[in-house]
Amino acid sequence: MSLLAVGVVAIVVAFAISSFFSKDAASFPPRVPSILPWFGTALSFISNPDEFLARCQKQYGNVFRMLLGGREVVVVCSAAAISSIYTTDPNTLGAQEMHQTLYYAVSGSKGSSAEVHGIVTHLILPILDQRLSRRAMGDLTAPIALAMYSKIKPYAQMKSARVPLRKFLTQPLCYATNLVMFGSRYPQNVYEDLNTLDETMTERFYGVPFWFWPSEKARRRMLGQIRDYLSTEDISEEDGWLGAAFKRSFRDHNTGLHEACSHFLALQWGMQANTFGIALWLFLFLLRHPDAFLAVRNEIDKAIKEDGDLESFVTNVKPQMLEKPCFALLTSALLETMRLTAIFIPFRVAKSDFQLKDQGKTVTVRKGEYILGSVQAVHMNENSYTDHHKFVFDRFAHGEHREGRLPTEGHPWFSFAAGKHLCKGRHMAMYELKMVAILYLHLFDFTPVTNGSSPWWPPRTTSRNLGIPRVKEFFVDVHPRHDA
Repeated sequence: MSLLAVGVVAIVVAFAISSFFSKDAASFPPRVPSILPWFGTALSFISNPDEFLARCQKQYGNVFRMLLGGREVVVVCSAAAISSIYTTDPNTLGAQEMHQTLYYAVSGSKGSSAEVHGIVTHLILPILDQRLSRRAMGDLTAPIALAMYSKIKPYAQMKSARVPLRKFLTQPLCYATNLVMFGSRYPQNVYEDLNTLDETMTERFYGVPFWFWPSEKARRRMLGQIRDYLSTEDISEEDGWLGAAFKRSFRDHNTGLHEACSHFLALQWGMQANTFGIALWLFLFLLRHPDAFLAVRNEIDKAIKEDGDLESFVTNVKPQMLEKPCFALLTSALLETMRLTAIFIPFRVAKSDFQLKDQGKTVTVRKGEYILGSVQAVHMNENSYTDHHKFVFDRFAHGEHREGRLPTEGHPWFSFAAGKHLCKGRHMAMYELKMVAILYLHLFDFTPVTNGSSPWWPPRTTSRNLGIPRVKEFFVDVHPRHDA
């Protein structure tokens, strides 16, 4: 064995001994032991983040420390602590590194974290705040619904078809969103490339090896199309509700074309990829639970009948209509789907020493250390959610109805984040998801396609995910409903 190998082994052994025995067993928060210096627990975390964090919580409690690729990370698993992360001033807990990592993973453009964070916080988020507000969506919901319906309608005139469920549900949604938000100038053939890129986003984000070339070609095609779109000299209604605002803002702030294209691609991925995943999981859960499927469908049919017919409903739909108690079960099923699947992880870096209160104890996070909130631990807490591992479609249907508010009061629910960091596209996402459910459940019957003798549930998923579990290709037979 060479001297170099002996030295490496000696370092690893010394680090392992130090890691296991240098800490007092009663220290708080406890440290997750690791064998490798610098890497720490990174390999276990990256291989399956949700499973690894759940295992650590079970062993070490609601607060613990770990070394993660050179980063000292404090993990918290309680609703109060995660709420504190979201409500703390960003000058104390910063999100710059998260923004930069996502930006690079999607666009391939590195950029400094300060530059990326500056454009996101001072240019992009204010536009989204204004243009995707609940009030603004009042004029956008019907156009999106009509555009979606125009793409779905031909299937309702067929006898039957076997289709990949994700594409069947989300390709019309992608077309409708792009048409209304980015206008007729924006290319309408981006769906396949967007999905090809999304399939590799987890690997790109975590920096693990994968076969990159198909998604790299898809990304280059999309960036080229965005470049053509942003390069037009004039700005008009043909650029859409969001597109026109971004083109104007990029030019007013002298943002370079390369940076503008990269941010635009990251924006489109962020707006649509998660919505696609939730739409798929909603239908998977409903197909798995026929009682829930029938109850939600009956609610939809009744609401459409009271409005006249589907054509009338789609033409005149407003956010206020979709928020009414007549859609209580649909709203609840969506929130329950997100509780079980939309497990996003708030990850912040302390810009100064920070103290976090958690169940009567004080957690100290030093300047330069990171804090990570395990939303999964909260969403799967039996004390907060009875039968937490089950899809209870009416779990959120019995609370007090408040216009413009989600019925999650009394439940720790973080799928749209919280506090100052609430998802800017939450209104659009909810209205779009409801319209997907309304159109497809009213128009079609679904039969899952099994693979030989293998059951279709649970669907095959990847072990490594970025927020929403990725389902491998899943087919259904769709049949138009003759009474719809």
